[in-house]
Amino acid sequence: MITCEDMIKIALRSGCIVLENGGETYRTEETIVHVAKALGAKTASAFVTPTVIMFSYTDDDDHYHSAIRRVTKSSVNLQKVSQVSNLARRLERRQFISDLKQVEALLDRIEKAPVNSNWLVCLGAALNSFCFAFMLGGHFLEAVFSFVIGLILRIALLGVSHFPLGSFVTSMFSGGFIAIFAWLVGTIGKNVGFDVSTFVVMIATLMQVVPGLAIVNGIRDIISGDLVSGTARIMDAFMTAAGLSTGAVTVFMIMSKIIG
Repeated sequence: MITCEDMIKIALRSGCIVLENGGETYRTEETIVHVAKALGAKTASAFVTPTVIMFSYTDDDDHYHSAIRRVTKSSVNLQKVSQVSNLARRLERRQFISDLKQVEALLDRIEKAPVNSNWLVCLGAALNSFCFAFMLGGHFLEAVFSFVIGLILRIALLGVSHFPLGSFVTSMFSGGFIAIFAWLVGTIGKNVGFDVSTFVVMIATLMQVVPGLAIVNGIRDIISGDLVSGTARIMDAFMTAAGLSTGAVTVFMIMSKIIG
């Protein structure tokens, strides 16, 4: 027999995995509702924001049960989002679920699935900067410098991630870090006769930390009618962009005063 605690535990856990790994609000809500109905809920509803999940359902006796879960982690792993969404739909298509341990084991497998290695992530981020340099009209040398700075930045961010700095401070660090290296590359390049654009290198490297997924998810949430969640996501993306700009501008102001 499925108890109230089992229902809430599994439904909320499924939603948390989706939300924590970059899933949209509507997808998180649909996942929770699908899982709850698959486990025997008569009716089910969920309200999700980027940091809170609220879940309510009724049992066969029309008694209401509800729970709230605070979400503090945030990352991007769309494979886990897809796997949990598919699992929720498969569960709902079944007529009866008797083995909750099997469902929990599947969620454990999804949640603990190995992610890409740090070196692969760093290489991918560096290639991102390399390609953006060409898209911005840069030449091969600027693309190479963007690749190197992007690689160093991602390694630095992996080290900084162990400290609870917050997204805004981390964004300021990223903007300042990129600005320093881009300025050094541009200045040294001019002194040795290389034509290297500081701004091409800087913007190409910045593109790997621009919150593109948050902006897209925020717009999709607003279009879907989830105004609270969509506004929160867009504001979070705005604060990240503001942190990047603040860090870069601060470095350039300091450098201009030192040179002057």
